[in-house]
Amino acid sequence: MSLKTVTKLSALALIAGLTVGCASTSDLQKVQNDANEAKAMARQALDTANEAKSMSMATEEKINRMFKKSMYK
Repeated sequence: MSLKTVTKLSALALIAGLTVGCASTSDLQKVQNDANEAKAMARQALDTANEAKSMSMATEEKINRMFKKSMYK
């Protein structure tokens, strides 16, 4: 390769590197904030699901007791 070709390729690589670039600290912070928000929403959804499940189980238990009482009458 000639020096002229190497210089052109180096310039092209430099321009491409600057164009693409690396993620900045603020970009990483935004991603971290989004991840934390998603985790909080997932925890809240899990808590709601667990509460609904326990209410469902309590209701099922009451219905079973009522059914058993009606069978004894």
